[in-house]
Amino acid sequence: MSDGTALRPSITVGISGGSGSIYALRMLQILSKYYRRVDVVMSNASRQVLAQETEVDAPAAGVWTLPGAGPGEEERVTVWNNQNYSAPFASGSNCAEQMLIVPCSMSTVASIAHGIDQNLMHHAAGVTIKEKKELIIVPRETPLSAIHLRNMLTLAELGVTVIPAMPGFYGGQSTFDDLVNFVLQKILNQLKIDLRLSRKWGE
Repeated sequence: MSDGTALRPSITVGISGGSGSIYALRMLQILSKYYRRVDVVMSNASRQVLAQETEVDAPAAGVWTLPGAGPGEEERVTVWNNQNYSAPFASGSNCAEQMLIVPCSMSTVASIAHGIDQNLMHHAAGVTIKEKKELIIVPRETPLSAIHLRNMLTLAELGVTVIPAMPGFYGGQSTFDDLVNFVLQKILNQLKIDLRLSRKWGE
């Protein structure tokens, strides 16, 4: 991937304020190896959670050089202000084929499910749905109320892929990294990225 010959064009990544920002950070590190451009939109709460859980600060806007970025990956991740509707992916004529929201808070789920565009992240998700592109959300909440479940069902019925951040243990997962990688592997499988982080069942 380092020579850029097999890179995919772009992907949009939303990061909301739910716990689990480690999933977002590690996912961005992976996506920057597979996409020419990774457009990121973050809620204010997600910045606070990211700093608290990972001790990593994201820029308010502009290029985000991720920890451990390799040659050619330093400028592939761009952060957009959550109120900047001039971002390219805000329009159906220029949205990415894929959008991922990780982690996805229940308030974000509710806003998208009911078409309430309070910010760029919600708007981009709505655009992705109406253009029949691929939207993946990774909710991390427990316990789930009936309201949460109904909202996720609404999105699932619209074709949104819902991947709860629920690590499994059948592959011998025993460390923190194992549990994180289990969830990341589920996301990568949906994105059809051929990268093995976690063992398949039966391996």
